[in-house]
This record gives sequence, C-alpha cells and structure tokens, in this order.
Amino acid sequence: MGTPKPLIVPWLRKKLDGGCYPGVRWLDQGRTQFRVPWKHGLRQDASTEDFQLFRDWAIDSGSFRPGQDAPAPSVWKRNFRSALNRKPGIQVLWDHSSDSADPHKVYEILPDGARAGADEAPNAAVGGTEADTSSQLLDRSGSGFSSSQDEELDDILNALALSSPDEDALGPALAPGAPYASDVATGGALSPGFGDFPPLVPAPSSLEQLLGSNELMTFFEVRVYYRGHLVLQTLVPNPQGFRLVPPSPGPSPRPELADVVLPDPGALVDRVQASYTARLLQGLGAGVLLRVEGPSLCATRVGRLHAYWGRTETPEPGAEGGELSKEGYTPLYDLPRFVRELICFMEGQGSSPTYELWFCLGEAWPDTGRPWKKKLIMVQVVPTALQTLHQLSQAWGASSLRAEELDLRISDSLGDAGLLGALRDWEERMESQPYG
Repeated sequence: MGTPKPLIVPWLRKKLDGGCYPGVRWLDQGRTQFRVPWKHGLRQDASTEDFQLFRDWAIDSGSFRPGQDAPAPSVWKRNFRSALNRKPGIQVLWDHSSDSADPHKVYEILPDGARAGADEAPNAAVGGTEADTSSQLLDRSGSGFSSSQDEELDDILNALALSSPDEDALGPALAPGAPYASDVATGGALSPGFGDFPPLVPAPSSLEQLLGSNELMTFFEVRVYYRGHLVLQTLVPNPQGFRLVPPSPGPSPRPELADVVLPDPGALVDRVQASYTARLLQGLGAGVLLRVEGPSLCATRVGRLHAYWGRTETPEPGAEGGELSKEGYTPLYDLPRFVRELICFMEGQGSSPTYELWFCLGEAWPDTGRPWKKKLIMVQVVPTALQTLHQLSQAWGASSLRAEELDLRISDSLGDAGLLGALRDWEERMESQPYG
C-alpha cells in the first residue's frame, strides 16, 4: 500500500513552524495568518527556491515524482493554490502577487469556532418539511420568485443543518469508493473524494483564426461545485456551447450543444445536503443551455429550476448578473466589449477585464449576503479563448491581481505588431463588419 496523501493544513503548519522556506512564515503569535511568496514563473529573478514549497507539496501529495515526471512549477503552484481554496477554513486576506518588489499572498486559517458557527445551525429553526423547503427552489405555477420569497429562501437555507465536515478531521466530502465514472461525452473526469484534479490544458488555439473572425470561437472549461467542493472539472471542446443537465438527462432541445452532466450527489457524506441537491437536480429538467451566437454568449433555462448568473464568485453590491430567462436567451458575454476592455487594460487605462462566468442553480445570484461556497450548486465557466488572450496581455506587460502562468507557444503567430496591435485591428474589423 502506498503512503496516504497528507492533509494540507497540518502539513502546512509543520512547514511554517519549522521555517523551512525563505519568505514562508507566520505573521501573528496566534499562528493563524501566514505569508507565501508568489512569484510569476516568467520573472527574471524567479528561482527554484521560490517554488520549493509548491514542489514539496506536489511530492508529498503524490502528484509529482522526482526523476520520473517533468518539473512543472506552474502546475505545482496551481495545485497548491487549489488545495488551499478547497479548504472552507482558509481564506486569502491579501493578494499581493502582482507587487513587483515583493509578490506574495497572505492567508488566514479561521478559528474552529468561527467555521463551525458558519456551517452549523439548529435544524429546529427550519419551518416546514424537507419537501416544502425544496419546492420553494422551483417554479410555483410557472411564476418566478418575489423578493420576499427570495428572502424566505435564503433564511431557510441558512437555517438548514447542512454540515461542511472538516476535511482534516472527517475525511473527504464524498464517501470512499463513490461510484463516479469517467465523463466520456465531454472529456472530463469525476473523482471519488476531493483530491487534486488534473490540470486541464487545451491545445493552443490558432490566433490567426481567432483574431481574424468577428465571432466568439472558444472552448469552455467547466467546474461544478456542491457547496464549495469541486465535484466535476471538464473541458468542453464544442465552440457552439453546451447544456448543464442532471444525471440521466433526457433528449436535448439543442442537439448541437454538448452535455455537461452534473454528478449524482448520492455519494455526498452529508445526507441532508445530498437530499436537497438531488431535489434541485430533479427540477433541472432539460437543463440550462449556454450557446454561442455570433460574438455573444447567451443562456436560458429550460426546466423548472430557477438559474442565476454572475461574473465573479465574490460580487459587490450592484454586481452584473441575475436570473436567466426561461422565455428566451439572456446575453451574458459580448466579444467586442471584452476586446475593448482588454485594450484599455493593456494601455493602462482600465482594470483587468473579467472573463469567467458563475452560475447558481436554485438560489439567487449575485448574492452579497451568502458566499458562493454556501450555495448548493455553483458552476464556474471559463471561455478558454478569452482566458488565453488575457494571459497573453499579461505576458506583454499588463499587470493583474490574478496573474496566471502562460504557455507562450501560442504567441508566435502575432508577428511584429504584437498583441496590442492585433487587438486594435480586430476591434476595427468588428466595428466595420458587424456579425450578421
């Protein structure tokens, strides 16, 4: 039998207590806040020491075998970050990864009492039966929720005794040996438990083809979370779009779209959470459809279950998003707008454009009152073409608080004009030759 994978929190505490790495240290006497250097791999002053913490976690967690696997610092760092992000008791206090002098992040380990207070509530506070509660997540006689019903729904969900087991103490959120199989249709994979998912690396796209069109041409990276736990990660190589569907989906109203099948929640350890998630999936019906139409990405819901969208997992008041229409398609993303925002970003005249989309099934979103990790079903969608352009803009000198590692193989076709010149030409062509 192999060595079991270590638990990230006690592993990290041991490393911090031992002062094993330069710049990795506790920041308070209570040993709750710590800093981690976070250099970009493309920096000229980056060294092997800057990635030693991430490398050691990759070795100890079993995802990297020295002498057998090729070194991949960007993958090590991404997996380390993902392991921390999946912990409900750890949060980022400050992200200074774009600081040119001292790039780093500051994390906080939340006290056990605070985490328990957020995740546990007396079941006696819930009014009505479980069936009454779940029915409020669906259409009532074909009509939508009123604002008072939305508030009532939030109160009910906040009062539910939906436990989030401490991963370090109680094991994974899925029962051992959960019968999750490969998702052949979309090329993704389901994993029993919540270990590290393999990184999804789409093949480099042709920039000439992308920048020469006035249509949105992209694949989609999709991640599904059940109450903050990643349960599905897949790449959808269908530029026409896809639909989110329950287990054992029926015929599709749009057969040209790929199916992303949401995992059966039956393997969840928390039986209350599993029951409510299953009821939501039953109401999903023919699903939520995301479709590319010319330069735009739009979506609609087909089933009884209300569905909502937004642009970020941490929305501020007045954030863009809202409920998806059932009568027609709701516009979500516009390619010309993204190009304009990216040009302004590269010229130093605007903030970094967003390209991710977040969907919440059965509960209102955006929601500044309840974090996304408390929602029963959240789906993150990343159009990979927009992500590639954003990463290229960083490589050409634009700074961002969310810097990502970049595969520079795809930049060779830009020529002497560079990315900014190519984007300006692209914007001009889209203005002079609109779609349709």
